[in-house]
Amino acid sequence: MRNLLSRMVLVLLLAGLSVVGLPVIPTAHAATDECAAPGYRTDVRPDPKGPPTEVNLGVRVVDLLEINDVNQTITLDMALQFNWNDPRLAHLEGCELPVSQVWHPQLVLENSGRMFERWPENVSILENGGVQYFQRVSGTFSSHHKLQNFPFDKQIIALEFYPLKWTAQKVVLKDIPLFSGISDNLNISDWQVTGAEVVLSEVEIEALGKVHSAYALEISAQRYLSYYIWKIILPIALIVAMSWCVFWLDASHFGTQVGLSATSVLTMVAFIFATTNMLPRLGYFTMLDLYIAGATVMVFLALTQSLTTGYLVYRQKAYLAQRIDQVSRFVFPLIFGLFGLRIYLKAIEVI
Repeated sequence: MRNLLSRMVLVLLLAGLSVVGLPVIPTAHAATDECAAPGYRTDVRPDPKGPPTEVNLGVRVVDLLEINDVNQTITLDMALQFNWNDPRLAHLEGCELPVSQVWHPQLVLENSGRMFERWPENVSILENGGVQYFQRVSGTFSSHHKLQNFPFDKQIIALEFYPLKWTAQKVVLKDIPLFSGISDNLNISDWQVTGAEVVLSEVEIEALGKVHSAYALEISAQRYLSYYIWKIILPIALIVAMSWCVFWLDASHFGTQVGLSATSVLTMVAFIFATTNMLPRLGYFTMLDLYIAGATVMVFLALTQSLTTGYLVYRQKAYLAQRIDQVSRFVFPLIFGLFGLRIYLKAIEVI
């Protein structure tokens, strides 16, 4: 009885508003009826018996926040644009519908990670059944880094999209050149982004045993080298040079020589531990690993040399010890210099 009275009061109120000329806001249900397609199936693509449905895709990296070598990930913020044509929706021009109520290509990102969507998941119906969808997403995604030349390396990081449900015979991805790309102002500080390129291809999904059309945005980036030169490469070179000071000390000062050499060794070991967490545990040597290993060997050779000259002095062969020191003053820097030059030339692919 109470519900019946409430409905009667609502009807009378609406009637009164219409009498005095105030507009009555239509209900959401009425708006939904205007933008509804009776008999429309979201699981059937446009023209299912015709040629593959072309889906125009644009991916623009709005901001690149981090390229993480240890976790092999990339953190970014990007905008997506999808365009396709669905003649079944031509009479709904001007409508805006939830993407779940229309057929869409169901694109997925090959890079693993969680994607956070920041804009409403709605599509706009354009003239002649055109469908347009915009989305802003952010997240941290996997990316494979080739670190053999670290820290002289350049990386190409690919964001690859493909329609999970639809094969290349049913859905083909195309690029939107004016939309795809990367912004000029990025927050990342330790990399220089040199460009972005779209690559369209067909890939076979092994788990599904099917070929899908794929869209890949390849971001080219080059690591800034100055940090590693000033923080790692140069200090290690100074440690190695410090170990050479024993060549200018009188071999009879055995305790001073050994103390200076041992200090150089311990300092080098400390640097090795400091750089351990800069990269994941790789199954190969990077250029920095090779440089540190070579520098460590040079420091230990200097320690061995000081022990040798000290022993020669003890055996009353001070002249021979002095000659070894004189030769070492030039041989050690020459070997280390050639070693460092070879690593650099190999890293920049000159040799």
